[in-house]
Amino acid sequence: MSRFRLPLLLSSSALLLAACTGQPSSGVHTMVEESQLRGEAWSVISLNGENITDATLSLNFHQPGQVAGNAGCNNYMATYVHNEGLFTITTGGVTMMACPKPLMELEQKFLNTLGDISQARINADGILVLSGKDGEKIKATRRSEERRVGKECRSRWS
Repeated sequence: MSRFRLPLLLSSSALLLAACTGQPSSGVHTMVEESQLRGEAWSVISLNGENITDATLSLNFHQPGQVAGNAGCNNYMATYVHNEGLFTITTGGVTMMACPKPLMELEQKFLNTLGDISQARINADGILVLSGKDGEKIKATRRSEERRVGKECRSRWS
């Protein structure tokens, strides 16, 4: 019987290791928890694959079902639904300030993208990732993290 122990042990270990490191099957998404959304506002760092460096876009999940923030030029209010594997955002009111055309175009792109969201997750780096049917749409980080990273960068160049 000892002749079978080593192969059995090796095959069992291989199965256990494969089970622990396997990727979720397609169509399975890890949803963000409601409590992870709330707290300090999220600052958008990427919109439809483009880095956002010269504008302020934010998401503040201040109450269950409600999100608000800055869309680049104006403030916005929206509602969201988070259940049964779906995460959707429906924009509501937007203030009506006029800004330079490029900023207004970015704002419209952001508001339209919010309506395309169908999933939300927080990745291993703590970044909020909002996705739609075409993949990742919005990436955002906590503002406190953005300030910490910015401070580290400034101190390197001082």
